[in-house]
Parts: sequence; structure tokens; C-alpha cells
Amino acid sequence: MSKFIPNSFQVPNAVIDELMSVLSGAEFKCYMLVVRQTTGWNKQKDAVSISQMMEKCSLSNRGVIDACEKLVELGLLTKSKGFRGMNVFSVNFDKVATCELTSQVPVNSAHTQNTTKQNTNTKNTTLTGSNAHARTKAKKSDDFEILEKFGIDGELATDFVKHRKALKCPITDTAIKGFEREAGKAGISLCEAITIAIERGWKGFKADWQWRDEQPSSGIVAKNPQ
Repeated sequence: MSKFIPNSFQVPNAVIDELMSVLSGAEFKCYMLVVRQTTGWNKQKDAVSISQMMEKCSLSNRGVIDACEKLVELGLLTKSKGFRGMNVFSVNFDKVATCELTSQVPVNSAHTQNTTKQNTNTKNTTLTGSNAHARTKAKKSDDFEILEKFGIDGELATDFVKHRKALKCPITDTAIKGFEREAGKAGISLCEAITIAIERGWKGFKADWQWRDEQPSSGIVAKNPQ
């Protein structure tokens, strides 16, 4: 029997009718993978790690992060925290239901006026929330702001800042891009590479280091990582 036959894996009509034209290839890949991991297994939700998306979608760490952030912004995915503060993503079924309802139910003028009023209130609330978020973010140190740009936050970010300070190594865009590049070569996520560096006491991470073993075979690598 062919494996390319219709099954329980279904995509909401609204995704194709309304959103496919505005989604990039990477965004569509990531969304389809998360849907496959949920409806494809008859589950309401499922957490898919960045490393899984990198492998299944053939995307870089940065490509996955950017795509998922856009999907969260559109309301198609929700973001939560996994092990050591790593970001994981799942389908936002509430958004899907809203899209389906909007595409099927005609809107009368009275409803339109009420919706406009609600949207105005929501917009004002959102702006207030955004301002509060901006004030909160301004209080963060530069280290955490840099890490947040790369999708690293929560406990993992806190641990990494402490780790780098202990080694007297600054956290810079260049340093994190180096981690990201080597993580891509190793086929793992940036968060996993940083976790390994923390656990091994390394200043950096290289794809050709023996990071899969419990301890590196060479003491030089462990003591003086580049």
C-alpha cells in the first residue's frame, strides 16, 4: 500500500485559503510539521523542539527561530518553555477555529460596528501592554537582550550569563553567532550547544569537538575551548 494516501493528517482550510499566500517557505514547513505532530497523531497539542524542526524541515537554527516567531505573531503557533528554558512550539487551535469561523459566517453592519469598537479597545490595551513590556525590557542587561535576539531566555539565559561571567568572557553578537554557526554544523539547536558548553565548562562550542561523549577524550579541549 502506498504511503502517499490521505489519512488523519488534516490542515485547516483557513490556512490554505487565507494564510498560505503570506507565509514563507520556512514558515509553511514549520507550521506543517507542528500540525503533523498534533492532528497527525490525534492529539490536541504537542511540543516540537527547534532541533526537531531543523532536522525535519532542513532549516538553519536562525531560519527555524525566525519562522516560528512569525507564526506566533500570526497566532498560528503558541510558544512555551521546555527543558532548561528552551522554546517549544505547538498549534494554536483557538486561532484556527477563529479563522474557520470568520471565513464561513457573514458579518452584518451592527456586528461590524461592535467588532470595530472591540478592536479599538483591544488595540489600546495592546499598546499599553507593549509600553509596559518596553519598560521592562529596558531594565534588562545587554547580555540578556543579546541572548533574547537569538531565542535564548529563561533559565538557560541566566545560567549562560553566569557561566560567561565566571570565565570572564563577554556575551556579544559575534560570540553567539559563532555558537549558532557551529550548532548548525553539528545538526543541533543553538540552545543545545549552549547547554553543552555550560555543562562542560567550555568557553565556546565546535562541531568537531567530542561533545556527544560524557567527557572529551582530550583534556586540552576541555580546559582551553576556543
